[in-house]
Amino acid sequence: MSKNKTYSGPLAVYLTSFINEKHFLGFKYEEPERLTHELDELSKGFDCAEGLPKELVMEFVKRKPNWHQSTQEQHVTVVRAIAEYLINHDVPAHMIDRTIVTRLNEDFKPYIFNHREITDIFSVVDSIAPNSVHSHLFYPVLLIVQYGCGLRISETLNMRMIDVNFDENVFHIINAKNNKDRDIPFSESVGEYCKWYKNKIHPVYNKDDYFFQSRWGDGHYEKGAVEHYFKDILFKIGIPHGGRKNGGPHLHCLRHTYCVHSLEHMLRNGIPHQSALPLLCTYMGHSTLSATGRYLKLTAEAFPDLISQIELIYNEMLPDLEVRMSYEETD
Repeated sequence: MSKNKTYSGPLAVYLTSFINEKHFLGFKYEEPERLTHELDELSKGFDCAEGLPKELVMEFVKRKPNWHQSTQEQHVTVVRAIAEYLINHDVPAHMIDRTIVTRLNEDFKPYIFNHREITDIFSVVDSIAPNSVHSHLFYPVLLIVQYGCGLRISETLNMRMIDVNFDENVFHIINAKNNKDRDIPFSESVGEYCKWYKNKIHPVYNKDDYFFQSRWGDGHYEKGAVEHYFKDILFKIGIPHGGRKNGGPHLHCLRHTYCVHSLEHMLRNGIPHQSALPLLCTYMGHSTLSATGRYLKLTAEAFPDLISQIELIYNEMLPDLEVRMSYEETD
């Protein structure tokens, strides 16, 4: 798609250099690159003789009727990166403020499992009867990784044997969202589950074998199959599945729950928020601190006794932060 296209607008030479620099630094930059072509086409109707004009920027980020909030945010992020690149190369450019984004308060809100519900989920998976497709081995371990580490399901399913370091209790997450690799430490309890699974499933293996390798072929388990099974688990413990639009719950809510429960644990144990939020941001693979900060309100809702403590953080650190109900499933 974008990779085979060239730029032809008045800013073509700058956009080409900008994208080449991103690729040189190792970024895939696929969706942002598509947006740069959108900007290139739009720029043909504007006077760009003196760089990136405000009028072009405002038109580029103006919310269209069919846009989600996240779509406008992507446009703002890309055009800010281009403006920064131009300014660094002594080319005038309008730097738009992020507050231009129209707050839609879209109606998706992640379901946060309480501690009792988490216990019930694991009671169900731990009681799966032994069977030929190994679901009694797979689901207890997969779900303990999801809740115990807060990984995206795609990150978990894409892990290979070489990515699981039992010597240091670390998962190596390769080429995840936002083109980031990161190391995820895991607890002794998660490690014990994973070692048990490895001994059962992978007594002999190649380093490139998927850790959660499917019983059929050389691929990993399918995300859709896991999500469907998780719905059955929720049904067994009496939690209705309202669908993503109605607040879930669904498999990805384990990641949201991990984040909220981690913030709860850190706040209760006196870890300063100045350390807790950046630490969790890096661990979760979020691109910005505000993406992690959204979970503060969810934590306050889940644990009302922490409201006063969290309000102090809002006032001190995130005065204009709103919890936007437009989470992408892969956050």
